[in-house]
Amino acid sequence: MAYNDLSGELISERDKAFAKAFAYFVNGDMCSPDQTGIELTRAHRYLQQEMFKVFFAFMKQLAYNYREGRYDDRNKWASRLSAEAYQRLVESDMVYDPEYPTSK
Repeated sequence: MAYNDLSGELISERDKAFAKAFAYFVNGDMCSPDQTGIELTRAHRYLQQEMFKVFFAFMKQLAYNYREGRYDDRNKWASRLSAEAYQRLVESDMVYDPEYPTSK
């Protein structure tokens, strides 16, 4: 999937359902982001790896959104932080992404 394509055409219905359920959880049922993060680390090690891939894809999309000006005051902090972190990962060759503009 192209990370700058927000049309959603390539996203499965199951993935969309999860994203919606997670958004509802964060918006009304979550007590603490820190405690939720700690609880996620209690999952099986393989599942931790897979959950991190979801987190990383989210961060990458926020980074692209920030670079393209697709953010506002409600998500500026998350978007900017994602862009800064993602750029460092690309510049340090920990992530290969020739489409992401860097200072290199």
